[in-house]
Amino acid sequence: MICPRCGYEFEPANGLSCPRCGAPASCAGVSCAECGACSSPFERLRRQVAERLADARRSDDGSAGDEPANES
Repeated sequence: MICPRCGYEFEPANGLSCPRCGAPASCAGVSCAECGACSSPFERLRRQVAERLADARRSDDGSAGDEPANES
């Protein structure tokens, strides 16, 4: 796999973070044929679900302060 941030090529079987710069690789941004980090279809599904839940939590946290309070 090639790191999207620094271009370093690494083996994703040890994890989806680049060993050089620490950038996390997203399952959404890499095809399974390029990656090879998952040992089974169940592991692939688990990673995808965990990634989507993390994205949902980030978007929920970011939207909490977006609405201004009108106290008149």
